[in-house]
Order: sequence, then structure tokens, then C-alpha cells
Amino acid sequence: MKKTVLTLGLLTLSLMATDFSSMTTDELINLRGTVAVEDRTDFRAEMQSRVASMTAEERTSFRASRQAQRATPPTFSDMDKDNDGKITQTELDTARADRMAERSAEGKLLRNAGNAPTLATIDTNGDGSIDATEFASHQTAQMENRSSQQGQGRGQGGAGQQLHDGSGAGQGMGRGMGQNR
Repeated sequence: MKKTVLTLGLLTLSLMATDFSSMTTDELINLRGTVAVEDRTDFRAEMQSRVASMTAEERTSFRASRQAQRATPPTFSDMDKDNDGKITQTELDTARADRMAERSAEGKLLRNAGNAPTLATIDTNGDGSIDATEFASHQTAQMENRSSQQGQGRGQGGAGQQLHDGSGAGQGMGRGMGQNR
């Protein structure tokens, strides 16, 4: 009896899973960042299968479109709401909340929001605010960190290994002060 119930439960779950193979590549691309946690493995597998069967020209075009879809990092002026040349804790909190609301409205998953760097982490001179130099230094360090992490992942798995479903490592508010990718 238990085996029957378990089998029926697993069968029901498999029927509820999203069938990515019936979608076009464009439909899959548009789903990036919105795929449910339980469907991510299937999504990645289907995307990797599609990329593996692409011509070199199609792969180049696909990667360029992925790059264009990535959110641009916030600028200093985006976060310095009162244009006084410094970002205070209030401005930092407001800018993050605005960015999170924007990404959520787009249906994007918000990863690492709880890991966002504190003002004190970015404020290297300890004056209680972030100036343009500190902001630029932090953004540069985040980009370098992300590049080194992505480079490590690419070296391990072949052509499709670097694909993410929009919620891959380093995405969300926690890294790069709001760079969702």
C-alpha cells in the first residue's frame, strides 16, 4: 500500500513538472530568472541541450542576447538621491528597496538579498557614508570577484556549463549592490 501511494505521489509530481522541451528557445530565454526552484535542473538541462545543438553563429548571438538582458549595475548617482556626493544609510536602504521592488515586478528571483554588503563594508574611510571613490572601488571589486567565479565555473564543464537560469551565483542584491543577472 505504501509503495502504491509513493508511486502515485511521484507520478503526480512528475506530471506537474514543467515540460521545457516543448518550448521554443526564445520562450526558454524569456523564462530566465523566473524558473521555480524545483524546475531549475530541468531548465538548465534543456538550455544546455539547446546550446549544444546550436551553430557557432547561433551560440554567439545567444550569448550576446543574454548579455543584453542582464541588469545594469546601479550608478553612484542612482543611489545618491539628494545629489550631495555621498550615499547615507537611508539612501542605500531606499535604493536597494527600490531595486528589489523593480526586479520583483519583473518577475525576477531575488537571490542573496540577505547578503547585501553593509554600508560599513563599503565605507572604507569610516565617515558613515559612501563617497564616489568608495562606491567605484566596491563595484570594481565585485566585478572582479564575479569574473573570477564565472571563470572557474566555465573551466569545468563545456560549452553550456556557464548557463544560469537568471538566478545563478552572484545574482541579486547581495553582490554588486543590486546586480541581478
